Amino acid sequence: MSFPAQSTSPSPDRTTWRLPQLEHWVIVPMIVILAIGTLGRIVSFTPQIGAAESQVLAALEPVRSSMMLAAAGFVHGAFTAPMIFALIAALTAWLVVVRRSARDAAGFAVTAVVATALCFMLQQVVGRPAPVIPGESLTAAETAASMPAGAVAGALVITLALLVSARQHAKALVVLAVGGSVSLVVAAATLITSSAYFVDIAAALPVAWAGVALGCGVANRAVPAMAYRFGWDLNEAERKINYRNPDRSVAYADAYADAQHAGETAGRGAVAVDGRHDADGPITEEIPVIRHDAA
Repeated sequence: MSFPAQSTSPSPDRTTWRLPQLEHWVIVPMIVILAIGTLGRIVSFTPQIGAAESQVLAALEPVRSSMMLAAAGFVHGAFTAPMIFALIAALTAWLVVVRRSARDAAGFAVTAVVATALCFMLQQVVGRPAPVIPGESLTAAETAASMPAGAVAGALVITLALLVSARQHAKALVVLAVGGSVSLVVAAATLITSSAYFVDIAAALPVAWAGVALGCGVANRAVPAMAYRFGWDLNEAERKINYRNPDRSVAYADAYADAQHAGETAGRGAVAVDGRHDADGPITEEIPVIRHDAA
């Protein structure tokens, strides 16, 4: 007797969508984060390191013209925490419209949000005071959040998240070139405005990488479940069917059980009739035809 094929997965996926992922995608990023956090705490309690880095910032004083400071302040302000999340939302919408792939857009969004949140959480844990420029004042939030440099980490996170979601080699090279250039400009603007020390900017790269590595692992588990739930892998007709009966696995299991019951009653010469009745008589249901293999 031949039986219908069954899926062993509770959420079968019709595509091979997957972001690149480390084998130990939780442990390795956590080791990197712990190492950077420990380094940040050591640097925070070592005044000699801060004094040496202040000399590096002071050496940039000749290039700090009023026009240069205005341009650097604009670039750095474009990558503050609220602006980074707004940029992630805008790029997600752009991916939906241009790429026409909800999976790629969702994968980028999940990866970028997880990595950005991790970077800013590490900032608060380390709590290294940002450099104070004589004659200027910094808010308490800016003073307590310097390592890693938030603006640089945000630019790197967006670049790496777009890079891992790119499907073609040529597009990946373009993303890497443009994103790398933007990240360098943001790093230079951060130094010119004295918003962070050089070590803080250098620490942004491994932290951003660790955040994206962790975000890819989260996205590889969240996006297929979202695609199955919202029917991103279905055409329009299948979406309507899925909307009426979202739990397709249960419905299929019921149909298979009915088919087995029908096969048993057919062997005894019985007629498969539903037990329910209404005013017009018993209600019968069509059951799958079970064909016996030829001997």
